[in-house]
Amino acid sequence: MNLTAHKREAYQLIRIALPIFTAQLALTSLGVVDTIMSGWVGVNDLAAIGLGTSILLPVFIFATGILLAMTPITARFLGQKNSTAIGYNLTQGLWLAIPIGLVSMLLLMIPQPLLNLLQLSPQVYDLTVDYLFYAALGLPGVALYQVYRFFWEGLGITLPTLYLSVGALLLNIPLNALFIYGYGPIEGMGAVGCGVATAIVMWSMLLGGWLYVRYATKTQVYRQPGLVGPDWKKGFKPILLLGVPMAFSLLFEVGMFSFVVLFIAPLGTTVIGAHQIAMSFTSLLFMLPLSLAMAMTVRVGFGYGENSREAVKTSISVGVAFALFFGIALSLFTLTFREVFVSLYTSHPEVFHIAAMLFIFAASYQVFDAIQVAMAGALRGLHDTQVTMWVTLISYWGVGLGGGYWLAFANPFGEPLGVYGFWFGIIAGLALAAVLLILRLRWMMQHVDFKS
Repeated sequence: MNLTAHKREAYQLIRIALPIFTAQLALTSLGVVDTIMSGWVGVNDLAAIGLGTSILLPVFIFATGILLAMTPITARFLGQKNSTAIGYNLTQGLWLAIPIGLVSMLLLMIPQPLLNLLQLSPQVYDLTVDYLFYAALGLPGVALYQVYRFFWEGLGITLPTLYLSVGALLLNIPLNALFIYGYGPIEGMGAVGCGVATAIVMWSMLLGGWLYVRYATKTQVYRQPGLVGPDWKKGFKPILLLGVPMAFSLLFEVGMFSFVVLFIAPLGTTVIGAHQIAMSFTSLLFMLPLSLAMAMTVRVGFGYGENSREAVKTSISVGVAFALFFGIALSLFTLTFREVFVSLYTSHPEVFHIAAMLFIFAASYQVFDAIQVAMAGALRGLHDTQVTMWVTLISYWGVGLGGGYWLAFANPFGEPLGVYGFWFGIIAGLALAAVLLILRLRWMMQHVDFKS
């Protein structure tokens, strides 16, 4: 083992991952802030945010997943020292983001067919529809921003993501206060106001991303001379071939968590609120292993572009060590401070009790979650995404969601477990995904033809 190479790689991973982590923490905090501030209005507003977020997230994640292909493609071109291809890929990503953002917006504006399947009170139904309508207006802007973000992250530049994400959080808080509670001539809109604030924040992030790419010295070399139009064969197709499986993989994972809310809706707003609290907090913690995985994509992609097996192996081994450490640390942190954090969200006794129990389940899966997301990040760097898509489908929707539903409502071993059954399913699904992705990465490292 080359300790010097491993130390250098650890430094590079931390250098890339730390700003991404802080940025992801800030972005996820947007949802936490929405949950807390709407929860102060009432249980119905809290339930509407929970349901609305569960519908918005899969749409947002699918669009983001496609555009996430920008990172490994850019990293590989960087390893090949092909600046022309990097700039061309950025332009094509922006063209592709336009229809992706518009389709995402239209989908969120018509949630009624899905909500009609649920047993919701009229007030929660109306709040959810209106929240999604306003939040949807921001999706075209954030799709374009994601292209800029994944472009500079593929170059190993992550500080712009940090600055813009923290700025978005700081902007979101007063906007939430203004539109949720009202001020002066602006009447309070409750949970719906979160949607208005979200849309404004999304377009603000696009403005910031454009300004950075337009004027930063580090990005000037990648600017294209003149106007370059959309190109299906050389532009869209490579992004879609890599990005669509990635999008489905992310959708299957996020969908497993999001659709639980839809299935437990008949159990009442108390259970929905408790589940939303647990998911809101654990999603915040997940940003640490997720950021590491995104850094691994960049480093593995760079080594892949250089055709260096040794560089890729070093990136993977250091990344896995970090992932295992983070998973154990987060699990212990969740168990130790679960009641403290639940109390920040609610003082409702029944909601508090259920949420505190769900934190124990969350602590049980965090090691598996950290390992599987690290494996997926490394595979993205190797431009291998299709197998990951099938693994996540089987693990998350087959075992996690399907098995969880079975335990929740038709447990053959005893009384149905309700919401706890779904969380048992989540643990099993994440454990299976971790094992299968480890096996896939080992296979890839044996079969990829490196030149060095």
